[in-house]
Amino acid sequence: MMPRHYKRDGQLKNSINGDINYIISCRPNPFMTVYQFLYKTVALWLAQNNEFIYIDIDNRGYLRGLYPLNPLFCTLVEYENEIWLKFQFLNGNIYYIKYSGIIHLRDYYIDHDFYGDTNEALLSAIETQTVADDGIKNAIKISTSLRGIIKAANAMLKNTDIQEMRNNFVNDLLKSTSGIAGLDARMDFKEINLEPVLLNKDQLEMVNGNIYGYFMVSEEIIKSKYTPDEWNAFYESVLEPRAIQMGQAFTNAIFGDKAIKEGHCIEFSVNRIKYAKTDTKISLIKEAGSLGLLTVDEGREILDLPAIGGEEGNKRLQTLNVINANLADKYQGGVDNGQEGTSNEGNEN
Repeated sequence: MMPRHYKRDGQLKNSINGDINYIISCRPNPFMTVYQFLYKTVALWLAQNNEFIYIDIDNRGYLRGLYPLNPLFCTLVEYENEIWLKFQFLNGNIYYIKYSGIIHLRDYYIDHDFYGDTNEALLSAIETQTVADDGIKNAIKISTSLRGIIKAANAMLKNTDIQEMRNNFVNDLLKSTSGIAGLDARMDFKEINLEPVLLNKDQLEMVNGNIYGYFMVSEEIIKSKYTPDEWNAFYESVLEPRAIQMGQAFTNAIFGDKAIKEGHCIEFSVNRIKYAKTDTKISLIKEAGSLGLLTVDEGREILDLPAIGGEEGNKRLQTLNVINANLADKYQGGVDNGQEGTSNEGNEN
């Protein structure tokens, strides 16, 4: 996702290349790239259903940086009729920050007035997955080990003698390079075959599906095997709602009421065409280009080609098979300024 600072003027949306745009799209803070900032923000957001981003403002009131926080505890505090957040971090430090000075992202925002709910609903699926994984590990260990009972033939032995007999057999087996140990006539070994109980393929898929479904992702997305249709579904159901929430949260926290009323906003966008198949990109260029909707450089960007720039790159191409709607009657009837003229028959192309 690429965050950008925009200003809306009616139906128009203009990009603003100022200090705010530089921070959110180039350098959110001295320690993180934009990718690292977004990665840490979304990772903490998914893991905790709450993520707090500290807005660093200098003495002049200008935005200086954005910092995703990972506190051990966060508590709401009311002071002088304002809501504050009390953060306690791993190093023991405690900080108080106004709620208005924080970007708060939250999921499953249902029960609490400020916080999103926990991921407790996921614990059962994770526990089942852990048991399944442990079962596979134990099955591997059992398959590579020898288990059984050593019985002394027709003899009553003390516990110490039984332990000594067992230990001697185990030591002989471990020292043997062939993996075979011997027993004399006084002892009898009976192997115990343990059949580990494992989940079958369908059961494993159901367990994984419960976890995937909680985060609204599919196995194809997880393993990067998705088709264009699966990618579009993932974008519309998962990425776009998060992009909208992030844009609204960043806008409301960074800008004041006056700036928001003037049309200032922050939006997170994903270039959906970038992930489309080459055939889809070419088809788009043909269809949109024929209507004059793309410049040469915009078409090259869709194909991941470098821009030409200048007048040539900004040239907007259009097929002659498309005509201005206001000129359609004149074109078909050969009428100009109310006078009949020469027909364009034979010149459709």
